[in-house]
Amino acid sequence: MFAFRFALRNVVSRKSSLVIILFIAFSISLLCLSNAVFDGTDSGLERTFINSFTGDVVVRPKSNMSLSLFGDDTPIMGEFSVIPSLIPFKDVSEYIQAMDDVDAVLPQVSGFAAVKGSGPNRAWLNFFGVEADDYVPRMSGIRIVEGGTYGKGESGIMLSRGAVEVLKRSFNQEEEPQIGEKFQLITSNGASINVRLVTLTGIYEYMVENATMDRIALVSPDVLRDLLDLTTITADEDIDPNDMDLINGGFDSIEDLFADADDTLGVEAETQDFGEDTVSDGPRAESTVWSYLVIQLKNSARTGAVIHRLNQIFDQKDWPVQATNWRNAAGGNVAIVFFLRLVMNIGIILILLTGFIVVANTLMISSLSRMTETGTLRAIGAKRSFILLQFFWETALLTLTAGILGCLLGAAACALVNSAGIELHNSLLVQLFGGNSLKCVLLPTNISLCMGVAVALTFIGWYFPVRIAMDANPIVAMRGQI
Repeated sequence: MFAFRFALRNVVSRKSSLVIILFIAFSISLLCLSNAVFDGTDSGLERTFINSFTGDVVVRPKSNMSLSLFGDDTPIMGEFSVIPSLIPFKDVSEYIQAMDDVDAVLPQVSGFAAVKGSGPNRAWLNFFGVEADDYVPRMSGIRIVEGGTYGKGESGIMLSRGAVEVLKRSFNQEEEPQIGEKFQLITSNGASINVRLVTLTGIYEYMVENATMDRIALVSPDVLRDLLDLTTITADEDIDPNDMDLINGGFDSIEDLFADADDTLGVEAETQDFGEDTVSDGPRAESTVWSYLVIQLKNSARTGAVIHRLNQIFDQKDWPVQATNWRNAAGGNVAIVFFLRLVMNIGIILILLTGFIVVANTLMISSLSRMTETGTLRAIGAKRSFILLQFFWETALLTLTAGILGCLLGAAACALVNSAGIELHNSLLVQLFGGNSLKCVLLPTNISLCMGVAVALTFIGWYFPVRIAMDANPIVAMRGQI
């Protein structure tokens, strides 16, 4: 304890101690604030995507492709890489629904198709084939602004606000699509062209704007299966006899299909060529052809444990499926956002590292400047352990005091940012920070990291000076020649 009291006296008596404490505290407060901003960003992105379309967990087929809910990256030449079906769907679905942690299981088919209205132009959208009556109420990040959901078995479509804007730009029109308006959905598979007629039943918006969701539309899963030529295996093996495929080998692409169409034709005139029997709203037997299972949990904090448990069960049962988290399910655009965040993090770390190097050098210089004092103490009989403890306590008092002060300053800065209510209007910033406003989330791990930095500085600022002090000759040190 004498070494501690001696160190405390030295720290209090030196004028440089306050400067060192403030410098370290400022650096640590900056680290605390930056991490709180990024923790808030991560929390915002997670909340946005989970509540909008990914759920907490997504179960997908095992594949050589890197599958997100949008499929295998961006389609090439207007063709969509068909996503493998989830097999065995019934067994996997029943097992997951029986789990205590699971709140809801929402099956989904994903696809990519062109949308054509009354004019000649088309727009490409990502389609989620879901049962809207079940899906939309479960996604708290979705709000219907016009119309409503389509019923089970109906050839309906729901457009997001972002998708509406895409259609307006592509169709060169100022008016928004109207509820009840009909659209053709078109896909190509080599020489085969599939066309389906759907009715707009609702327009919805995502609570948080994000470019990833600008091209999402919801559509009847039966319609999307027909467009993608997915074999419909029904629960009772009863295949619907009303085949809806439109196959025309005379067209090499979607562009050729409407190359000679009269721009003045309306939807009814254009679709009449395909026959009224090309669209069926009649009931079908329940299909087991799905691409994904979007899972919502009762407690999102259990996500990691649930994913680990599911993948263990899938391996044990030899089911060719895997569970993944919302980041992997959200696709490449989210990866870009995380890359931008990583670059920003690296930049902040480099800035802070420079500051911490200066701090460490300051601590070392402060210790080395007292070598005459150290030599005198050793000459009058101070043991090596006393010198070691003296240097340690002096450095620890400086750095740990600065660490606590830095965490308090960082917490105050976080509270100030949150109370300021900084709104984000740039779309890139909205994506980067995961919401329409800047939020700081101060997590225990952040505080632990900051205090860990302070502890690391303690050892850095203590080890090198004390090593020099122990190696120096006491007589030489007393003369101030070190």
